[in-house]
Amino acid sequence: MGEAAAAGTESAADEVYSALTSFIEEEDFVCLGARAALRRDSIEHHHYGELGSAAAVTAQLKDLSTFLETFEPSARSFTSFVATFEGPGPLLTEEEFESVLWQHLQALHELDRTRYGWSEAYDSDPTSKNFAYSVKSHPFFVVGLHPGASRPSRRFSRPALVFNSHEQFNALGVNFFKLRMKIRKRERAFHGSANPSFLTYQEEARHYGGRMTEREWSCPFRAGDGPAAPA
Repeated sequence: MGEAAAAGTESAADEVYSALTSFIEEEDFVCLGARAALRRDSIEHHHYGELGSAAAVTAQLKDLSTFLETFEPSARSFTSFVATFEGPGPLLTEEEFESVLWQHLQALHELDRTRYGWSEAYDSDPTSKNFAYSVKSHPFFVVGLHPGASRPSRRFSRPALVFNSHEQFNALGVNFFKLRMKIRKRERAFHGSANPSFLTYQEEARHYGGRMTEREWSCPFRAGDGPAAPA
């Protein structure tokens, strides 16, 4: 699959994709799923302008919809859609990045719901333990990366959103849980501890931004009504 770019950002996309591959290939990079996807050339990368901007939202929805047209979950491989962004900059705090991340996902949803309903297998309420972000009625787990992240596994040179399919997780079956155990073992080995957010909270939405949220934290995302999900 490799990388692709929005119009006018080809050179920036090449630079960022090179940085992304270097990031994944670093010895202390803990996500083995991303490494497997890189080895199999199954990372779909698109580069956009500013995270949260109308132009980036519109372009990403088009690209993500196209990605889903040919996506097939597999028990033997891993595929990810990676969206990187030129901004915002300069360095954002974790709270600032989290805020912009949810603004972007909210705007993406507002466009998507004009044609598609939420994934029927998952909840649209971000406080639910069965929540998954939905695009084109397809469930995703979203991983936010940015330069100001406190966790090394989330610290990348540009703002980025990685869309991992829950259908991919389900297809992996027991191998998904084995993979998760290996990732946490690598985190402890290279970074001193597993990500405490995953050990403390079961609500998926708390993990998107990458920081350890407060117990009283409230996700700003609200899913709206849309057409019924296709049968």
